[in-house]
Formats: sequence, C-alpha cells, structure tokens
Amino acid sequence: MPKPALFLALVAAACARSPSFDEPLVDRSDGRLPEVVAPRLGDAEIVIDGSLDEGAWSRAATTGMFVSPSSGKPAPKSRVNARARVAWSDTRLFVGLVVWDAAAATPFARDDVDPHIWSKASGVEVMLQPGDRGDNRDYFEIQLDVAGAVWDTRFDDYNRPVTGGPDDATRRFGHQEWRSEAERAVRRGAGRYQVELAVPFRALATAATPAPPRAGDVWRLNLYSFRDGQGDALAWSPLLGQGNFHRSGRFGRLRFGP
Repeated sequence: MPKPALFLALVAAACARSPSFDEPLVDRSDGRLPEVVAPRLGDAEIVIDGSLDEGAWSRAATTGMFVSPSSGKPAPKSRVNARARVAWSDTRLFVGLVVWDAAAATPFARDDVDPHIWSKASGVEVMLQPGDRGDNRDYFEIQLDVAGAVWDTRFDDYNRPVTGGPDDATRRFGHQEWRSEAERAVRRGAGRYQVELAVPFRALATAATPAPPRAGDVWRLNLYSFRDGQGDALAWSPLLGQGNFHRSGRFGRLRFGP
C-alpha cells in the first residue's frame, strides 16, 4: 500500500483530473437533435451577477452535459466540460452556463471591443437562429470569455459574409457592427467558472422571425465551451461531421414554454 502522504497526493491528483460534475455525462451520438423547453420567468427573477443560485435558475431548463462536437460522445477528460440552463421572459433570453475549466484564462479585458476570443481565450459560445428552419439564414453568434469580454456578430448565411484581409487580425466575420446588447457576468469558483447572459429579444428580431417569441415557438440554439484556440471544445448539440460550429441544421431546438 502507498504511504499516507503519497496516497493523499494520488487522490488529490485524481480529483484534479476528474472534477465532480453536477449532472451525469450523456451520449448524443445517435444524431437526434436535443431539445429544451425553457420556462417563462418574470424579468426581475434573475439578477445577472454570475451566480446561478437564484431559485429561478433551478426552474430553468437544463441542457445536460455537453459532448464532443465531432462524435456526440461524452468527453470526461476534456478541460471544458460544461452544461447550461435556459429560460426566458417577455423581453430577454437567459442562458446560464457552468464550465469545469480549472485553468481558464484570457488576455482580454471585459471592455475590449470584439476581441478574438475563439483564438486566445477560455470562453463560451451561443449560436441562435430565430425560428425552426435550420437553413442557416439570419443567425447570431455571441462569444463570452472568462473575463466577460464579448465578441458578437450576425450572419446572413452559413459563415457569410466574411470580408477583409487574409488573416484573422484584419478579417471581419459576419456583420460585426451588430450588437447583442447582452447583459453578462462571469464568476470563478473552485475548478470552474459560471456565466450568465441575458440577451434582449429586440436585438434578435429578423425579417423572417419577429421577436419576442410566443409560448410554443421554436428557435434553433447551440452552445459551446472552449479553450486553447478551440482545440479543446464541447457542444450541446454535436455536429457529427456536418460542418463547423455554424451549421444551424445541427443546432438543438429551444422551445419557449409557458
């Protein structure tokens, strides 16, 4: 048997490698699109402060744990295991995420304008397409890093438009002048961080789909957690080889409940 000091060190190392998730790992490799039914809350029931302890969050829909974007299989060794909760009010969409990233980092500050979060930071990504078309028309992307910095844009079609120079430093992705107007907060904890977003529906209206939605409406939604230039990334709804993070045909379904 190992000596007590060595035994404790081994236990500590094992715990560091295997964080304690608050939901079971899941398998979404069968290709079915996941769905959540988000409850309607009063607009003041959630305070955007980075804490998910309000009673309202316990009533929110849960996505379950994220999975490998390519295979749909659980990824217990990933450094960005995550899950989310979703709710809505008459004026805003609420998304709360927990990411088990024990070494989350970013070079950006909260007020930086459209920093390239995907290439240099630990963060999360929200992809939204109003309506249930899955045709990649008129969708939105919001990235938020562990410091609370935001990069957001709107696309006309799958990864389009992309303009500007030959490298990421000068290239513009979608309509970067669009602003999500999201209220956001990030809070770090032991071995993880928590994100809260409240996106006003007025920023999400499109020609095809007015906003706010009505109870019973369905939109397309996908959620990602990532770090290391997205070299380590997980998704709510896996892509299963059908394109990149922008493929709205593989976004899950967000149903607006009563």
